Amino acid sequence: MNSVLQPLITPQYRCTPFVLRLVRYNSNAQNRWLARQKNDHFTKAAKEQQFRSRAAFKLMDIDDKYRFFKQNQKVLDLGFAPGAWSQVARKRIGSGGMIMGVDLLRCTPPKGVYSLQANILSKKTHELIRLCFARHIQLNKHDQLHKDHGYLQHMLEEELNHLKETEEYKELFSQTDISQNIERYPVDVVLSDMMANTTGIQSKDHYMSMDLCDAALIVAIDLLKPGGSFTCKLYAGSEDTLLEKRLKKVFKKVDRFKPNASRNESKELYFVARGKKTDIDKLKVFLEE
Repeated sequence: MNSVLQPLITPQYRCTPFVLRLVRYNSNAQNRWLARQKNDHFTKAAKEQQFRSRAAFKLMDIDDKYRFFKQNQKVLDLGFAPGAWSQVARKRIGSGGMIMGVDLLRCTPPKGVYSLQANILSKKTHELIRLCFARHIQLNKHDQLHKDHGYLQHMLEEELNHLKETEEYKELFSQTDISQNIERYPVDVVLSDMMANTTGIQSKDHYMSMDLCDAALIVAIDLLKPGGSFTCKLYAGSEDTLLEKRLKKVFKKVDRFKPNASRNESKELYFVARGKKTDIDKLKVFLEE
């Protein structure tokens, strides 16, 4: 067994009896969830159309209304696992565009999508994203995705350690900011369907979603081109207006939208922002009310 994974797996076995008791206790709720999934139109349609989840129809609904996807764009998909949003983006930007999915979870990306298993809060992750978009042509010389980590992770693990001194990759290992050497804003569209595991406590779930939206907004400020578009999911709550104010400091147009594929009882909604402004002061966005 992989020694890196061992510490993560062992506690799971220790807690198995407790987990099983919770499953039995919540069996009625689980049965309702399974029945809802079985009878859900969008779940059936996702299987028929070979999308990885019903979330694909949410993004299609959003783009049908706001039309932010264009041919040959560069798209960054945050929290992309299991990959349904990347599948939709792939269809809508065409073969000439580029999509990169980033997630903390291991996920084999859909065909034609790059991926990176990393934390979007890390500055190094931002620099790796810039490098991947900037080196699109050079990176295409590799044909196969890593079975666990996806394209870029495979390159990092198996090649970069042996190529530190080459001209092609030296930016990654430089002490200087990579953004000084390559395009600072390489992305046309930033998508975020990120959501933490729900607790059932509405206020807690809301605040967790707000934190993820703030993280996604930071990525958009750092990597999205002026004029670019941004979409993020959140759970509705008391801090909605604060996030909306922040978005309006960064984008010319900001709308709230609930796709048809979102369940009526769900508190989720999406902010759709278009027309990123220039010369944004990140501190003013987050520190000034």
